[in-house]
Amino acid sequence: MTQKVTKLALASRLIVLLVQLVANGALPEHRPDVFRTPVSVEQKSCCDWMDKLVKRCLGGLRHWDGEYFLHIAGNMYSYENTLAFYPLFPVVVRHVAQALEFIGVPLSQESVLLLVAVALNLWLFCESANLLFQLTHWMFNDLNKSWNTALIYCFNPATIFFTAAYSESFFAYASFHLMLECLKPTENFRFLRLGAALTGCVLCRSNGLITMGFPLYFFARQLLVKSKEHNSFWQLGQMALTVLGAVGILHTYYFYIYRLYCLPSKTENHPQHILDYADERKYLVSGQGSEGSPWCQYTLPFPYTYVQSHYWDVGFLRYYKWKQLPNFLLALPMLSFMHWHCYGYLRDFINAFRAKVTPSGYRELVKEHIAFPFVLHAAFLTLVCTVFVHIQVSTRLLASATPVFYWFAADHMPKTLAQLKLRSKAGALFIWCTTYSLVGTVLFSNNYPWT
Repeated sequence: MTQKVTKLALASRLIVLLVQLVANGALPEHRPDVFRTPVSVEQKSCCDWMDKLVKRCLGGLRHWDGEYFLHIAGNMYSYENTLAFYPLFPVVVRHVAQALEFIGVPLSQESVLLLVAVALNLWLFCESANLLFQLTHWMFNDLNKSWNTALIYCFNPATIFFTAAYSESFFAYASFHLMLECLKPTENFRFLRLGAALTGCVLCRSNGLITMGFPLYFFARQLLVKSKEHNSFWQLGQMALTVLGAVGILHTYYFYIYRLYCLPSKTENHPQHILDYADERKYLVSGQGSEGSPWCQYTLPFPYTYVQSHYWDVGFLRYYKWKQLPNFLLALPMLSFMHWHCYGYLRDFINAFRAKVTPSGYRELVKEHIAFPFVLHAAFLTLVCTVFVHIQVSTRLLASATPVFYWFAADHMPKTLAQLKLRSKAGALFIWCTTYSLVGTVLFSNNYPWT
């Protein structure tokens, strides 16, 4: 089945690449006034045929947030607004690109970074599809549901972002890997793998911090279900070191950012085109000996919340404006789907909890409802998307952060696609996914707003 899932995932990516190529060449590109990675005069004048080929074939995959990720990969955190993007994906792209440049790949830095980002996402997407299949089969022991879950994942409504220069594929890979490791029996916990997956989550996306609850919950759950273990104290120590290690590595990144922007003695020498673009856009540049930004004075000087609020006006209910109605409509299918299904599951869980009045009854409830932490995590993310973030990103955020969407969607699917009827819940799901996949790929590849 692994090969079958890999073939499905790879086929879906080839379709996305083909649609992107055709749409990017057939339609005029929109030119919004948004961030674009500044390029030096030398790079602009260098237009080798291989660079032109990369730009022609993959140019539609670097728009919007992709510009930020590729800028970080090429220039690190030179502008303050780039601090909203966590480092794992761009740093990996940066080091792979540097290795290719070292061995003499005849491409400009701009082309190498884009090529590496897309190739990395293709590989990570195929791996994450297999992890989702394994996770679903481990949870439900149902091959048909596992296959349908992987099928919906490969053609999910936010599919373009899993191929473009975004961190969605990386985060899905790290998250599904962490969740799968958490399902292993306590005595078989592989703490190094668990720690690596957790570190990947927290270094990849801001909402990766929430995934820290999975190893803690499943560790406590399995100790509760299996009663006393003679080596539980040793396992508790290992789990504590696993979590503290991931948090420590994340704070190493925070300290690096603090040094760049908050210490007047820290200086950085930036290329002139980086400084010119900063002057043009009024960006704060790292290592310029200034007194730093307001977030430097916070008790816990973490820049993410400040940068999101200052540069994108992200905050509680700030997006609730009439002019944002089209974006609310864009996010409505995902948010309504998740709210409805999570509410139904949690309502049933609470009713079952009230019916269990003894410790043994609660133990059985926890044992039976293994999906509870996954649904609770998904419900929390859905609520945050509804009231805090730019509402249109809800589709891709939930599609990459939780398997619950795919599990609920798979429950509506028939056993075979031949049994699929358009006038059914499965048919509505099929129309939604295919429409968003195609329209989203066409619009995104031509720099039009999407989710």
